Amino acid sequence: MRQGSLFLLFALSFAIPFAHAEQGTTDPTTERQAELEQRLSANEQRREELNDSVGATGTDAERAQLAHLRQENHRLRMQLQQGQPKAQPHLLNDQQQWFAVGGGVGVLGFLLGVLTTRGRRRRQWLN
Repeated sequence: MRQGSLFLLFALSFAIPFAHAEQGTTDPTTERQAELEQRLSANEQRREELNDSVGATGTDAERAQLAHLRQENHRLRMQLQQGQPKAQPHLLNDQQQWFAVGGGVGVLGFLLGVLTTRGRRRRQWLN
């Protein structure tokens, strides 16, 4: 196998995992926050329904369930507030990220061009 082809294969073997890694990135903290927000809204809706149905003539079991939902809502709000500051800001915005990707492609193209034409120049001198 020629040296240029070997280097091209080597360079592509390093570049492909980075391309796949960018497509499948998901942040577990945002998924957890979305789950907490969904549970919080469902609990608030159930609490409002119970509050409307209980009114002044509610039984002790309904009042206990209503108190439990209030406590759980408070706990979920606290978890949601604690989870939000922990989210790390992105290092680059979209425009800067595309600029960095374009620069990387340019440098990689330049290096591949230099390395693939290097062998041809030597052969031209021999002929």
